[in-house]
Amino acid sequence: MNNKELAEVIVQNLGGEKNIANLTNCITRLRIDLKSRNNIDLEAIKGYDEVLSVIDQGTIQIVLGPGKVTKVANEIHESTNITVDVEGEEDSSEFDLAEDTKASYKAKQTSSFQQLFRHIGNIFVPIVPGLVASGLMLGIANLILNMADAGLINQSVLESDWYNLLQSIGGLLFGSLGVFVGINTAREFGGTMVLGGIAGLLIYAPVLGDIGTLSLFGLGLSINTGLGGLLGVIIAAYLFTKIEKFVRNRVHDSLDLVLTPLITVMVGALATIIVIQPVAGILMKGITWFLVDIMLETGGVFGGFILSATFLPLVTVGMHQGLIPVHLELIEQFGSTTLLPILAMAGGGQVGAMFAIYLKTNSKRLKNTVASVTPVGILGIGEPLIYGVTLPLGRPFITASLGAGFGGAFLSFFSVGAITVGPSGIVMIPLIADNKYLLYTVGLLISYIGGFALTYLFGFKEEMVNKLYGEAPEQPKQKDTAEAVQNDNKEEETQIKSPMTGMLRPLNELSDEVFANELVGKGIAIQPEEGKLYAPADGTISTIYPTGHAIGITTTDGAEILLHIGLDTVKIEEKVFTLHVSQDDTVEAGQLLCTFDTEAITSQGYDLTSPIVITNSNDYAAITPVEVEHVEAGKELLELK
Repeated sequence: MNNKELAEVIVQNLGGEKNIANLTNCITRLRIDLKSRNNIDLEAIKGYDEVLSVIDQGTIQIVLGPGKVTKVANEIHESTNITVDVEGEEDSSEFDLAEDTKASYKAKQTSSFQQLFRHIGNIFVPIVPGLVASGLMLGIANLILNMADAGLINQSVLESDWYNLLQSIGGLLFGSLGVFVGINTAREFGGTMVLGGIAGLLIYAPVLGDIGTLSLFGLGLSINTGLGGLLGVIIAAYLFTKIEKFVRNRVHDSLDLVLTPLITVMVGALATIIVIQPVAGILMKGITWFLVDIMLETGGVFGGFILSATFLPLVTVGMHQGLIPVHLELIEQFGSTTLLPILAMAGGGQVGAMFAIYLKTNSKRLKNTVASVTPVGILGIGEPLIYGVTLPLGRPFITASLGAGFGGAFLSFFSVGAITVGPSGIVMIPLIADNKYLLYTVGLLISYIGGFALTYLFGFKEEMVNKLYGEAPEQPKQKDTAEAVQNDNKEEETQIKSPMTGMLRPLNELSDEVFANELVGKGIAIQPEEGKLYAPADGTISTIYPTGHAIGITTTDGAEILLHIGLDTVKIEEKVFTLHVSQDDTVEAGQLLCTFDTEAITSQGYDLTSPIVITNSNDYAAITPVEVEHVEAGKELLELK
């Protein structure tokens, strides 16, 4: 029975998809919550050879084993309307290579600088659909205006109510953008959203321009509407949130509703006008000066090349979102942003690389992946291309980025701009300013060609497929000689080192039935004495769970080892595991894979006993643990024959 058929019979014997309230998968099993226990047949599910066990403890657990469980979960998701969540990872319905790669890069975004840009992304990304819709409406209005100026339609159209309404609706969001940014900032940092909205209104309040100079403590303070831009809004709304929390913790509950918002707005507004607006104004001028005056005007085509070629590396570390307020500031000042189309060429380079890889590879699996992600890349959604293909392969990511630089240089030479923030690719064409649609299209084609040429010539080799999928190259057939037969009959031994220091326990003593009954393989368990997990042998990281509680390694000798830290620890919501490796990494015996907080785990009542299991146990005649009660990390743990 294949995975699709197995998925169908599991859903059918659980009463159909409408009876499944929640379905999650961890590294070894599916966990299902049912709406009703009528018309279910667990015994039928147990009867399939592919099912290792079915455990009914309120939540039904169907044990399928590492690798198998993910494939079946994906089949359930694709063939039904059931959302399949990966335990320990929010908003995830699939657990594939692209998601693994993306998750591993996000996990590395831990510096304060990178966290800052992630916050900015969380503030602006929810606004982007509105920006696209508003920008397209203004683009349609511009098209009508250009057609009227060219005599293609009657000038009276420009005086119609419908045209004025179209322009007005298109400009609504841009006229109140500060309010939405302020609200999202307050929400991001845990403040009251309406107070964040007031911070946004304050920055763009017309009265500031009317006053011009404000007398404060005998000093003439120069103020102006919009000074500091959206960066000022973010800082002001963040300050409002901090003031609000500070005051709320110090006033009586009965006075909270009155005093907390009043003090927040009064103190926050004063600090915004006196400090935040002038400082944010200087920062925004510095950023736009560097990007526009230095990189684009002074740097010219070279500057455009550099900006396009380096944009995708910024994406992988989460810094690209920090440019959204810069684009919007440029639109506010100049009516369009020339920076955005140049950066959009980075996606074009990735598309070109896809065509090169498709033509060069012999792997049907890679061809299918490329064919599935390329159309969305052309439409301007680049993440599947980046995280699913070029970044895991390595070199194609670099050649695609460099190829995109040529398109960026072309657009820089002709100063092609966009009237709003939105997706890249061909979808950006209607957003291009000053009727330079053809120039943008030519730049996009240049990026395609650049990414294709560099990747085809220098970026891809067939050996990279092994790195992407962990597929070993075909081994030559052994010659049928007496020596070969003798070698085949020899008993081979593989030594597995201990990944932890601690006391040993046999699997049959564990409370988890899956491990205790050796349903996913034979092995041993360790009660760790310190929060460190090391590689037990040389090999490749074949499976890595987002939470960090479970890691799978395929050794160079072919042993498939599951390292599971504690029992049921996937349910822990706090970050207690820190991964030091990623999917498909090559590791050496003794290399640190993960650190974990033993005190935090045990204080929540979780059993820290950690199973070390050989999941392909059937490939071995014997799996023998060492005969000791205590083992040091790096010492012999299991002997495989």
